Amino acid sequence: MRNGSSDEATKADQASLWRRFKGNFQMRPPEDDEPQSWWIASTAIPLVAAAAGPLANVMSIVALVMPWRSRIISRSTGPAGNWVQEGYDDPHWSTGMNAASLVCGVVGNIFLLLNFTQAVRYIIALPVTIILWFLAPAILCAATASLHIYAPPVGPDDVYSQAYWSAVIAAALYFLLGVLLMINMLGYFLGRYPQHFSLTDDQRTLILQMTALVAWLLIGAAIFQRVLGISFADALYFCDITVLTLGFGDVTAQTATGKGLIWPYAVIGVIMLGLVVSSIHRFAREVHYDNVVRKHIESKRQWTFDRTITSKEGDSAGTTGPAISALARRESQIAYHPHHKHQPIRSAIDTLATGGRPKVIVMREEKDRFDAMRAIQYETMRFRRWNDLVISVIVFGIVWSCGAVVFWLLEHDWSYFDALYFCFVCLLTIGYGDYTPQSNAGRPFFVFWSLVAIPTMTMLISQMSDTVVASFNHGTKKVAEVFILPEAGTYRGFIARIPFLRSALRRHQEKKRVERGFPIGADTPDEAGSGDAERNKDPILSRSRRNSARNHPQRTIEELAQQPNPSPFELAQQLAFAIRRVTEDVCSGQRKRYSYEEWVEFTRLIQFTNPRSASNPSAGPSQSGGDENTIALEEDEYGVLNWDWIGESSPMLAHQSEPEWVLDRLCESLVRYVSTQEQARKERLKAASVDEEMTLAKERDLGIEES
Repeated sequence: MRNGSSDEATKADQASLWRRFKGNFQMRPPEDDEPQSWWIASTAIPLVAAAAGPLANVMSIVALVMPWRSRIISRSTGPAGNWVQEGYDDPHWSTGMNAASLVCGVVGNIFLLLNFTQAVRYIIALPVTIILWFLAPAILCAATASLHIYAPPVGPDDVYSQAYWSAVIAAALYFLLGVLLMINMLGYFLGRYPQHFSLTDDQRTLILQMTALVAWLLIGAAIFQRVLGISFADALYFCDITVLTLGFGDVTAQTATGKGLIWPYAVIGVIMLGLVVSSIHRFAREVHYDNVVRKHIESKRQWTFDRTITSKEGDSAGTTGPAISALARRESQIAYHPHHKHQPIRSAIDTLATGGRPKVIVMREEKDRFDAMRAIQYETMRFRRWNDLVISVIVFGIVWSCGAVVFWLLEHDWSYFDALYFCFVCLLTIGYGDYTPQSNAGRPFFVFWSLVAIPTMTMLISQMSDTVVASFNHGTKKVAEVFILPEAGTYRGFIARIPFLRSALRRHQEKKRVERGFPIGADTPDEAGSGDAERNKDPILSRSRRNSARNHPQRTIEELAQQPNPSPFELAQQLAFAIRRVTEDVCSGQRKRYSYEEWVEFTRLIQFTNPRSASNPSAGPSQSGGDENTIALEEDEYGVLNWDWIGESSPMLAHQSEPEWVLDRLCESLVRYVSTQEQARKERLKAASVDEEMTLAKERDLGIEES
């Protein structure tokens, strides 16, 4: 009895342990709408595996088509740019194991591609790929270790060939990629993302482009092996330095056939490489923006939002102290003080549309929120630029220094400084050719390192266009505006910032006007121009935007708040002009940022055809849709109607530029206007038909009474 009870207790403990173990795993279905985390594991790791998998297959192919041992025939430089060598046959068991490893690696890569295309289920394809990519390096490690133990190269002139070291590199790649895919599967078991690779079409295109580039290198190696009379590994090295535009000059085509084949091969290869680099650049920007920059924006926005207390909360608490900003409190004191001579007169519509408070005060509060979000935008822009620069410098340093360490160890006659010099020349694709890899281990590693490092460095250098290059262009433009081709008003604007120079300039202008016989007044052309410059001096608007704003009057908040409600016809006319103006901003190609006053005008045009709006349509974002001061996102068949400046639905958080976003909303408003006009026309026709029927019925009733 005692043994039976102990067995039952053991089984219960095991069942409890299994339930706790199983509870830690929350596998999700293939598709769901829940948020995803572990973005490196869900996005970057699959893409790295799919891009580096074909490269591991290439190393395996080199290891299979060539002997692993070679004999040095001459230590003079041969046609391949290194010592003349001749390989001799390997044991049959070594060749068989090498072939089995290649089959495992290729089949694992095929299952990974089928997983990307969703031809095979994730939960089936990914374990198969992981198993095969762990089996392939195990076989290669067993083959290389066995060869080293039982049949190593003997004699001073016998060495391991490039194929042997290619097998070592392939084994390391397979193992590393298998570990990365295991991390991806761990995230799936923990419920961090659904059971599929969340890649976009551009990212899948990158996989195909990388596969095509590797296949092009293999095709070129097979061709130039025969044309140049060199080994397959040396031909692959020649194709690599050709496509990467390095051109060391240690391996060159001596025959007319070889020179003629280089023309089409190099052109197609460089185009393929450019496509790969462009796709990597686009992928890196998307991933960095979606997972780093947007999280930074969201954290800043949430921090600001948590510290923003709306006026509605203040009203509900029975106080207006902490609920209204300092600027709004000041405006409210001005608006309601009974003895203030500039006390504005508010209509009943203004009071009802803004929850009992004057419209200008609510718009001032909205502008505070708008300015807070605009400040977050500028801070995020600086964060993104410097973050890109720091990442570029760190990655460049890692690839540069680590690659130099490996070449220093493999190339015995190089110092570490020589290796650093060689890697730097390669990373910038200069390729002097004074230092080139000569050893059998150095060349296969160079093929792998260059295909990974040089496209990455090209992408990272292009990332610096937002920091170093942009700052250099801005500085040169400023110098050109001041010293070479100064624009009108450049010097006057500089002088206007210095008080005593501004006074001296004004006295000089007044003196000249008196000499010419003109009166002195505040409306002189020069002063009017400077006044316009002061009014248009807005850090948000660019110079091109200020020039285009001359054709459109810029109103202040007070003018917008006191502006009467236009008729539907006037609003439709303003909508047409606004669409044309915003379209010009979109077509200009420049990233425009509108002021709050412009946004108020656009908002009125966006919301004036809201069929559910019961408030003043000419108000700002917080004056439409009831007495709510902070309005959540509202969508229907007509599109976005309301938003909050520092909320999750803010237009400043959109992937589009501000002119593109406004243009979409204005077009939606035009669709609403046409729809409401059509509905009104149908109602008028229906009412007219009802009136006609009633008239006919009355006439019939009168006829009956007369008869």
